Amino acid sequence: MGAQRQRHPVAQARLPGKWLAVAAAFSLGLWLTVELILQPPTHARFPEMLNAARTVQAASRVLRAEKEARGLMAPPEADPNRTGMIGQEYTIITTTTGDLESKRTATNPDFAAALVRLVASLGLPRGTPVVIVLSGSFVGGNVAIIAAVEALGLRPVIVTSLGASMWGANDPEFDWLDMAALLRERGVIRAATVATVLGGEGAVGGGMDPAAVAALRQSAVRDGVPIVEVRPFPALIDALLARIDAALAGEAPGAVVNVGGALIGLGSCRESFEFPTGLTRRPMSCTAGAPGIAIRLVERGLPVVHVLNMRRLAVEFGLPIDPVPLPAPGDNNVVYGSSPGGGG
Repeated sequence: MGAQRQRHPVAQARLPGKWLAVAAAFSLGLWLTVELILQPPTHARFPEMLNAARTVQAASRVLRAEKEARGLMAPPEADPNRTGMIGQEYTIITTTTGDLESKRTATNPDFAAALVRLVASLGLPRGTPVVIVLSGSFVGGNVAIIAAVEALGLRPVIVTSLGASMWGANDPEFDWLDMAALLRERGVIRAATVATVLGGEGAVGGGMDPAAVAALRQSAVRDGVPIVEVRPFPALIDALLARIDAALAGEAPGAVVNVGGALIGLGSCRESFEFPTGLTRRPMSCTAGAPGIAIRLVERGLPVVHVLNMRRLAVEFGLPIDPVPLPAPGDNNVVYGSSPGGGG
């Protein structure tokens, strides 16, 4: 009897232990369920979006290191996040004024993720060419769209205007072509530029200082990019489209992207100033002036992504304007989540 009395409390103690284990498992399951309910699901293109954002981060590290080595970094008050994607206020190759906050907003890595989301909404098959028109004005925007298009497995076909507005790629010894060449050399991006123009009046260097024109010519020679110099302007666009068609090698492009306000992008049409920021499939008439590459290609039925008004794009994409510090990629649920927003 005494032995039975000693075993009985042990048997009683085992029962609460089992229930505690069941209760712990139930609590854990309940916690996970609540987390799944509260945590918005990620977008189907989340891996590509994160890849593009990290490409922008990698590009920033490369450009910052190069600018620091050359003594070309913008002052901290101009580039507080030390991105290496902000230029000087004014140099000899500066063509127009520019908004510094917009330039800095475009350096947010999440901007590239939002562009992935936007371009992915077109449903283009991998390998489809995408025509991209760049200038030196928005370094962050240039890197972001190349990163986005390449993350989606699409093929960029790039033409560039070398002019740059204030705070852009306006260092004569390290302009956008030099930046792009360095990023290719370091394996950050793959796309090469098929042709360039000088920028300025008529996109052929009109109104620019002779020293500026000489500096831009030298950069094109350094980076092996042909300069197209044809007058009048409609003939210049014809020549650039011929270069694009040659690079396409018979393939049909799936879209055209214009970053910045280069003349070769939208042209001199009165209506070009009304061209909507973001994605549009609507053809645009040209009642006065001459259309640029984007408007000429939209006439072929291509959708156009126009990246210029960064404040408006930031609001539409759910991005902060001029953030300091820059957000960590993947944390913005508006951009990376599956709910509507961030470009579809």
